[in-house]
Amino acid sequence: MLRKTRALLTGSVAVLAFSLISPTFTANAAGDQSGIDACAREAKLAGFAKDKSGEGRNDDAIYAVAIAMAESGCNRLAVHTNLPTDPDPGTKDLGAWQINERWYPDVHGHDAGIVTAENWQDMGWSARKAYAIDNDGTGRGWASWAAWHLGTYQQYLGDARAAVNRAWQ
Repeated sequence: MLRKTRALLTGSVAVLAFSLISPTFTANAAGDQSGIDACAREAKLAGFAKDKSGEGRNDDAIYAVAIAMAESGCNRLAVHTNLPTDPDPGTKDLGAWQINERWYPDVHGHDAGIVTAENWQDMGWSARKAYAIDNDGTGRGWASWAAWHLGTYQQYLGDARAAVNRAWQ
């Protein structure tokens, strides 16, 4: 009986240890998640600063998250096909930050026009590409996104600030 109890206890400790380790691993792998908190975590990992609004700058994580919310609802699987009336007819905007396959083919790892789901469907990859586009040296920054031109990102600034603050804790 003692051996059986010891074996059960050892097995329980192993399961407990695994369950304590697993959530930490999952929480750090937000690339396969959607939602505002996943956007904020990945914006942080991509290199966006927490908040530069005090410096009069818009190149921070709060703006990144607000734009992703306006563009896709922070849905890593979002796809928008541009209509004939859109500036880029027939092309697709992909992922949480809705990166256009025509204007930014290099960020999609194109190979003869093929976009792979392994990259654009990953929240972390999308955040890194948004960071690269925002900081590409052209000075356009967020002007590459429709949400910026239309101002639709503004309604998400409060929620984005809260998500960014949670991500930086």
